[in-house]
Amino acid sequence: MVKIINNTIIITSIIIIIFIVIVTIIYIYNSDINKNIIFLRKEQTIDFIINDNDNYIKNLSIYDLRARKVNTNDEYKVKVINSCLDFTEEQKEKLNKCSLNAEKFFNNNEKWIYALINNNYEEGFPHTRENIIFLSPNVINYDEIELTKTLIHESIHIYQRYNKKEIKKYLKENQYSISRYKPLVSLIRANPDLDNYIYKDKNGIEMVAYYKNEYPNGINDIKLQNYAYEHPYEKMAYDIADTYYKLVISKYKNIS
Repeated sequence: MVKIINNTIIITSIIIIIFIVIVTIIYIYNSDINKNIIFLRKEQTIDFIINDNDNYIKNLSIYDLRARKVNTNDEYKVKVINSCLDFTEEQKEKLNKCSLNAEKFFNNNEKWIYALINNNYEEGFPHTRENIIFLSPNVINYDEIELTKTLIHESIHIYQRYNKKEIKKYLKENQYSISRYKPLVSLIRANPDLDNYIYKDKNGIEMVAYYKNEYPNGINDIKLQNYAYEHPYEKMAYDIADTYYKLVISKYKNIS
């Protein structure tokens, strides 16, 4: 009887120890994931849009507004406010995992701050404003490799925004030069990830995205074929993110 009791105590102790270890591992894992990741609530995203501190909505041109199917900047702001969403737990879990993968490849030394919007805001295209990455449910539904690649791309834009000295060096080393001041040129598509200048590449060719006409049908109704050539910032982001993609794909090929 005593032996049976002792065995029961031992088994119970082992189960408790295993449970404690599992809980500890989960806690450490989740702490590592979440310490640098912030998911804005719908109300927080709405506040950001209302304040428009970076003046992105305020500075949209008449051509940008037409591309977005609105008549005024205020009308677009209302449209955007109505597009703000809350993240689901499933979306958060996937972004946690892909953010860690992205950070291992490119660390911009900033927190991951996400806002969720539907396709009525910038047609659902991923983009950044200040230190926030805006994503739509459609983007989060990408497979993990493609989503990680997208997060790397957007995190590079945030790096560009807050590391002017390093980016100035990048522009010089890659022989990009300022051509014109963007706000003075008509029919240029607004892009919150870029600065206010049109650049020339080393061959003297301007990198810019013009709408096809004065009444664009959408944000991508532009003359440019390769989006990487819209601006040196885009070229940099595409190049680095594509390097990650090629690296991951090559690993899968080697395994198979």
